[in-house]
Parts: sequence; C-alpha cells; structure tokens
Amino acid sequence: MDAGLAGLLGGVIGAAVGAVGATASAWITGRKAEQQAKIQSETQLGQVRLQIDAERTRALLGSRKSAYLAFAESCHLVQGTLSEASIKLGGIAASDPPEEREERRQAARRLWNEARTLHRQLDRLQHIVFMEGPSEMGTAAQAATGALVPYFGAVIDWLHAVDHETETPQHGAESDRAHSEAYGKLLKFLYAAADTTLPDIQDR
Repeated sequence: MDAGLAGLLGGVIGAAVGAVGATASAWITGRKAEQQAKIQSETQLGQVRLQIDAERTRALLGSRKSAYLAFAESCHLVQGTLSEASIKLGGIAASDPPEEREERRQAARRLWNEARTLHRQLDRLQHIVFMEGPSEMGTAAQAATGALVPYFGAVIDWLHAVDHETETPQHGAESDRAHSEAYGKLLKFLYAAADTTLPDIQDR
C-alpha cells in the first residue's frame, strides 16, 4: 500500500471514528437531558399533587367547620329557648296573682313552641353533618339532638302540671337534669368537632 492510499484511509477512518464519537457523545448528552427533564417533570408533578391535596384539605376543613358550627349554634339555641321556658315556669308560685301566673305560663308555652320550631331546623343541619362526615361526627350530632327529646318532655310535663296547678319541685329538678344531659352531649359534639377539624384529616 502506498503512502498516499494509507494516508487517505487513515483520514477516512479517523473521520469515521470522530463521527461515531461525536454521535455517541450527542446521544449520551441527549439521554442525560431526557433523564433530567423526566426527573424535573416528576418533581413538578409531585409538587402540584401536594398543592392540590393541601387545597382539598383546606376546602374540606372549611366546609366541615361551617356545618359543625351551624349545627352547634342551632342546638345551643334550642337548649337556650327551653331553658328560658323553664325559668318562666320556675318563677311561678302558688301565691302569685292569677294574671301573673297566667302571663308566665303563656310565655313558657310560647317559648316551648318556639324551641320545637327551631328543633325542626336542627334536623336539617344534622343531615348536613352526616353528609360532611366523618361518621363519628354524625353519631355525635345524633346524640346531641336525641338528648333534647327528654328536655322537651320535661318542660312540657312541667307546663301541663302548671296548667292544672299540680306542679311540684320535682318538675324543676327533672328539667334541670334533662338540660344538664343535653348540654353534656352538645359539649361532646364540640370536642369531637375540634378534633375532626384539625389539619391531619387525610386518613379520615
């Protein structure tokens, strides 16, 4: 092989090796860039998911807080109205003038009827608590609402006794006991609501 041909072959082979090297280098660079882009994309996607989860948690907390607060306020209003009726009845004495006795009796009856109307609104709010969840909050709301039934009964029994002028101190004691029980159930609901609306509710 003469020197010219050898030089030509050497140049061609050198060029070919250089081209292969450049292609391999470009391929490796491209793969690295592709991997980096994939990692960056996955990182961004993870951040978006975390942000969506955080927004969802905030929205759920806000919705639940509103439902729990509306129920608690309504329940407290029913209890307060029944308590006012009891106060009116407790202020009646056998020695009172008939017109004064009648005025307090009528006021107590109006308050009892008002509490009954408020209680019907409370049923709707209880359903919303059930829908918002979790299940333990529905159970707590049901217990708070259920505890009002004996309270209504105690006040109306007292009212009927006043109607017939047969009231005794026992009627007031029964009303106080029922009020205490209803108030205790409402407090349990509020404690459960406080626990449920803490930020770590993802597993609920």
